[in-house]
Amino acid sequence: MPRLVGKQSHAGENVAAFIIIAAIAGVALEYIGVVNVVPGFGRDDRYSPLQSQVTNEHVMAHHER
Repeated sequence: MPRLVGKQSHAGENVAAFIIIAAIAGVALEYIGVVNVVPGFGRDDRYSPLQSQVTNEHVMAHHER
């Protein structure tokens, strides 16, 4: 049987690796525009579904011209 007395756990290393991976994923999501926590950070050419929606105000403004 192996002796476990005196063995140190690697929990600290696992937590550090998880935090680093989570930070990389967060920065990537911010950059591609999935989340917007930092205004002005990321690509400017991202597609927003809200930009393509036509509302009643757009239709009324177009017909009033």
